[in-house]
Amino acid sequence: MKTNPKRIPRTEADVKKAFENGVKHGSDVTAVIFLTVLLDKFGFDQAKIVKCYHAVMKLSEEIAEKRVSIADLTHILLTEYNIKA
Repeated sequence: MKTNPKRIPRTEADVKKAFENGVKHGSDVTAVIFLTVLLDKFGFDQAKIVKCYHAVMKLSEEIAEKRVSIADLTHILLTEYNIKA
């Protein structure tokens, strides 16, 4: 089997960095969607949206740092708020 001449070798660190960038991008996109819905559909004012945004970004960082897990948050939503995500 011939090696693709355009192939660019990647290290494990490159792959890890790309994954982390993808997680960050996903968090940012999700925040934009939710904040827009809160503004447009639920009448949140700018001050609440700014606070909400900062809280979402902080929680996203905690997840990225593995201090909080999605499984834990999913469990809390289900058991404390009866929301199945």
